[in-house]
Amino acid sequence: MEIGSAAARSAGMRKAAARASETTLLRRMAFLAATALIAACAVREPPPGGPEDKTPPSVVMTLPAADSAGVSRDLDPVLFFSEKVDPASFKNRVFIYPPVEFEHLKVKGERLEIDFKGLLPETTMCLLVRSGIKDYHGISSKQNYLLYFSTADSLAKGEISGIILFKDKPDSTGVAELFAIKGDTTLTLGAMNRSRVAFADAHGEFILRAVPTDGSKWLLRVFKDPDGDARYSEGKEFCALYPDTIVLRPLHESVTDIRLTIIDPNEPGSITGLLANETGFAIAPMIRLQPAKPGAKAKTITARPDSTGAYTLARVPPGEYLFSAFIDIKVDTLCGTYPDPQDTTRTLSEPCIALPDTLKLKPGEEKKLEPMTLK
Repeated sequence: MEIGSAAARSAGMRKAAARASETTLLRRMAFLAATALIAACAVREPPPGGPEDKTPPSVVMTLPAADSAGVSRDLDPVLFFSEKVDPASFKNRVFIYPPVEFEHLKVKGERLEIDFKGLLPETTMCLLVRSGIKDYHGISSKQNYLLYFSTADSLAKGEISGIILFKDKPDSTGVAELFAIKGDTTLTLGAMNRSRVAFADAHGEFILRAVPTDGSKWLLRVFKDPDGDARYSEGKEFCALYPDTIVLRPLHESVTDIRLTIIDPNEPGSITGLLANETGFAIAPMIRLQPAKPGAKAKTITARPDSTGAYTLARVPPGEYLFSAFIDIKVDTLCGTYPDPQDTTRTLSEPCIALPDTLKLKPGEEKKLEPMTLK
């Protein structure tokens, strides 16, 4: 009993000492932040009648410090900003990964204090403060802020990086998110919590940092985020999935040079080709593209080749089509028959050629068909 009691007292003393140390550190950081704030204000304050302050607020100090390890699981993070910030602007702008439920967020002048409902998990954490934090002049921050720290003995070393493209061009509005795959259950991303998030820079490049390298399996998704809320909106925003499961281990800590192209599923494409007319009819051939599965929105597209036989079917919606080319003697845009000029009781078949297989066009695809000849 005495040994157990002594151990309990010792553990209690260690925890009390740790909390005292954290409190002392917090006070020191608050003092330093306040000193820096006063100095900064002294430098930035314009003379009477001068231009107003248009500098957005930014994070100047954090508790714990960036990339810290061995952080207490019951520590409540504190972020210090370069100036006083508007508490209302933090709504829906603070997240932590892996997800932990917040107790509350408190804004005191230039400080943001974060409390959680339970202990943090023993792993590397990523705290996100989205752009849009306002000062009392209404000036909003333009950059997303990510703070990495670990409640374990070391910070995870894994990195996943690449570039996000939209219509084959770097997309600066792109967001990359990482999901942990657990077990062999069917994946439904809408019901999964993401474990990491990263934002593309002006060149479309992203880096997912501090990812565990313990052999866990990860699924990577990128999406175009025009509204800037850092969340994928099903049916409103376009996304792309990395085709392979990503696994990081101590001897394989990074995956780089990933290229993911986001495609608008409704992006129209085009079909081009050459059509030679050897029928003897001095009529320009007709190109007809008919939806393989007619529907309310399905439309037939027609075109005629130029004098060289080249043709282009532009702005073709993605889908499956039936392709045909013919001399439209009857002038009904159909490959069919026409009355024999020498015997009106008879009908003759119009010269016609059709692709034997369904023609499939992907979003934004520029498809070029093999040359054809009408005889």
